Amino acid sequence: MLKGGISDPRNKALMKMFNMIGIGERAGSGVPDIYSVWESQGWVEPQVIEEYSPDRTILKLSFIATGAMDVTEKSDRKK
Repeated sequence: MLKGGISDPRNKALMKMFNMIGIGERAGSGVPDIYSVWESQGWVEPQVIEEYSPDRTILKLSFIATGAMDVTEKSDRKK
């Protein structure tokens, strides 16, 4: 999933709708693009969480700067 190149939509009707209005594509490049943008902005790396029963994939996106996360972790350790 993180490398891209394979498009496996969960909602084929929604994907078809996006394709019909010209804003969808089946390149499978969305997730790698997200990781690239987050890295270029210096934000904490996105987390992919897979759960079963029910099956779901969660992409957790934080707008926290990587350096800010280090400071938060250090202050949490002092408590």
